[in-house]
Amino acid sequence: MLKCPGCGAEIQFDHPGKPGFIPYEVYTKRLEEGKEIVCQRCFKLKHYGMLVSEADEDEIMEFIMKAIKKFKHIVYIFDVFDFEGTYRPEIVELLSGANVLYVANKFDTLPKTVSGSQLKEWLKHRIPAKSSEIFITSTKNGFGISKLKKELENLKGSALVLGVTNVGKSSLLKAITNSSATISPYPGTTIGLIEHRLGSLKLFDSPGIVVNDRMIDLFDPECQSKILAKGEVTRKTFKPFPEETIFVGGLCQIKAKMKDSNLRPIFQIFAPENVTFHKTKNQNFLQNYPKHFGKLLFPPCGKMDVEKISFKEEKVVVDIDQELSISGLCWINVKRGPVEFTITVPENVRIYVREALMKPKRKINQNSEN
Repeated sequence: MLKCPGCGAEIQFDHPGKPGFIPYEVYTKRLEEGKEIVCQRCFKLKHYGMLVSEADEDEIMEFIMKAIKKFKHIVYIFDVFDFEGTYRPEIVELLSGANVLYVANKFDTLPKTVSGSQLKEWLKHRIPAKSSEIFITSTKNGFGISKLKKELENLKGSALVLGVTNVGKSSLLKAITNSSATISPYPGTTIGLIEHRLGSLKLFDSPGIVVNDRMIDLFDPECQSKILAKGEVTRKTFKPFPEETIFVGGLCQIKAKMKDSNLRPIFQIFAPENVTFHKTKNQNFLQNYPKHFGKLLFPPCGKMDVEKISFKEEKVVVDIDQELSISGLCWINVKRGPVEFTITVPENVRIYVREALMKPKRKINQNSEN
C-alpha cells in the first residue's frame, strides 16, 4: 500500500478530510507526470500552511505503544522550553530495556544567558540517563545537530523517534537526514511511521503523543501554531502589589505576595513571544476579561467561552533557587522571595515547582524596596 512520504498515512481516495486522502484524478495525473504523490493534507500544509484533518488521539497512542515494543533504539525528543509539559516520566517508564537517546530540542528559545553546559547539568538531575545520552539541539541555528548525527551514525539497525506533539521531531529529522517529510507548525502532522535514512540506520518518525494537560492543548491547531515559541522567549519583570492580578494570556491569572515580609516580590515570567502579559487591579477588567481575548490577552486567539472551562486555584510557595512552571505556557523565576503565588488556570493544566534553571547572579536586597 502506497504511503504519503510527508505524514506516513496510507494513500486513500474515498474519505475526504481523513488522513491519506488524495482525489483519484489528482493521484493519476501526478502518477502519469512522474511527480511526487503526497496526500491532500500534506500538500496544503506544505504549500498553504493549512491543516485539513486531524488523527484520532486514542488511535495514535495505541499505535505508539505497539511501535515502542519493536525497537531496540529510541530517540526521545522534548521541548526544552516546556520541559515539564513534554518530558513525560510515564513515557520514559515504557522505554526500559531500550537504548534511549534524550534530545532537548529548541535550545534557541531559551534566554541566551543559559549555556549548553548549564542546561545539560540541570537536565542530568531530571533525566535517568548518562550525560553522554543527553543531547541539546536547535534546528533553527544548528546547535548540537552534528553531535547528535554522529552519535546516531554509530547505531545499527533502526531507531524509533518519540515525542509529545510539536516538540520538533520532523524538523530535527529533516536537519539530520535532509528528508522531505512534511514540516509544519501544527501538532500531529505525522500520523504514521515515516522512514528516514542516516547511513545504514533507519530512523522512524512517529506521531506526536497527545497529553492534554498543557495550556497549549486547550486551543485549536491553528492557534497552537501561533503560540509556540519560534525564537528566544519573551521575559518580563514584575514587582506586584498583593491586590494586583497578572494575566499570562487570557486563561492564566497570577497573584503574588512575599511569604515572610511586607516587601513586594520580584520575579520574571518567561513565555513565547506571542503570549501577552497584563497586570491590573481594575475590577471591571477582571469581571469582563474574556472581552479582550485575541488582543490584549493572547492566547486564546479569539473568542472563547470560559463558562465551558473548569478552573482551579492553586497556592504554591517558590523561593529564589526555584522556578514555577505552568505547563504549555510559561515559567517564572523568582528574584526576591520566598513568594506565595496564587495561580488560577484551567483544571487540567499542570503546575510544577522546580529547581531554578536561571540561577540568580546577584542578590536582590531583601530589606529594601529600591
